Amino acid sequence: MLSKSDLLRIVVSRQLRHVRMGVTASISIGIAMFIVVHVVGNNIEDRVTRDVSLIGNVTILSAEHEEYRYPGAPPQFFVKNTVSLLRNLPEVHSASMSTRSPHTVSMHVGDTLVYVYLMGVDPAYWDVYDLYAAEGRLLTEEDEEKRFRVCVLGEKIARQIFGDGPYVGRQLTLFNDNYMVVGIVGGFMLQGRNDRCYIPLSTLADRSLESNNYPNRILVRMKHLNDVEYMHERLPELIRSRQPAPYLRLEYPREGIRNVRLVVGKVHLLLQLAIITALGLGCFGIWQSSFASVRERTREIGLKLAMGAEQRDIMQQFLGEALCSSLLGGLLGVVTGLFAVISLSLAVGFPLAWGRILFSVPVSLFVAALVGASGGAYPAVQAGRMDVAAALRFE
Repeated sequence: MLSKSDLLRIVVSRQLRHVRMGVTASISIGIAMFIVVHVVGNNIEDRVTRDVSLIGNVTILSAEHEEYRYPGAPPQFFVKNTVSLLRNLPEVHSASMSTRSPHTVSMHVGDTLVYVYLMGVDPAYWDVYDLYAAEGRLLTEEDEEKRFRVCVLGEKIARQIFGDGPYVGRQLTLFNDNYMVVGIVGGFMLQGRNDRCYIPLSTLADRSLESNNYPNRILVRMKHLNDVEYMHERLPELIRSRQPAPYLRLEYPREGIRNVRLVVGKVHLLLQLAIITALGLGCFGIWQSSFASVRERTREIGLKLAMGAEQRDIMQQFLGEALCSSLLGGLLGVVTGLFAVISLSLAVGFPLAWGRILFSVPVSLFVAALVGASGGAYPAVQAGRMDVAAALRFE
């Protein structure tokens, strides 16, 4: 019976002479993908969810007063203490107060009648919808607190009123007052709202006596998609803990959430299938190459058995060669995977989860060993059970 040291020496020396590049590469790819998905998969999934959710506005909750549906009900509006409470919640990315619907103002531009849709917003509105200043700046806290007569325009309405730019510094007449254009708003989530004029919420409330021009809507953008439904159930209680809200209506995109989860689930499934496919190909490659090796070395096996080698020695040798090949692929996969994780962390800004990294390395090597054992077990058993006479006659 071969000693463990002799068996290890024979297995390693043979593998160094006959490296199975295809098998090693397949296993290393599968292991590298496993490490990347395990270490930064949650970050990738969170970012995919966030980006897809932003495109569909599915992480934004809307709370509105609906007193107008009840004749005789007094006007209702939100107060700053309410939105401040929501902004401090750990699940909330940002929260904003705005008017429920646009206030329409008509004006003549040459011979054309143009309708300007005014929206009163606070400075957090831009963060909720991930908007930016395409030109100039957006409304600020100072504009809100000092009730400045300034406005930010969507590009569409800016072109209708002023023609070609630049637009910053132009004057726009609203409520018989001149408002200075301080910026043009841009952003993918602007979508159909680029025909609107945005002014400070406090300024609109001061210049108009209509109840619809007060802060009667709160927009809450959640950090994670999974918190939307939870917050939808909790939001009425939170709002009513700060102010009366008898006519509250909440909305969130149920269908949009379902569609986003479906997309993210498919991405996750594809990653898992890719890992399983790569490891499966490695397992099949070991199985095939082990059978080929057994066939090529049939006379060698017969000679060893004739000279007193035990069946266990033959089985251990071939199984050891399969394990050695798979572990080599596993080691290369670990190195490749760690390099990919560190590169992603530096390039995209993912935090390095050292706990996950330390856990993934031994698990990866165990998976590689399991692949080698699965692929090499049956050929090793066949080699050990080979008939001596038939093996010696084999050509």
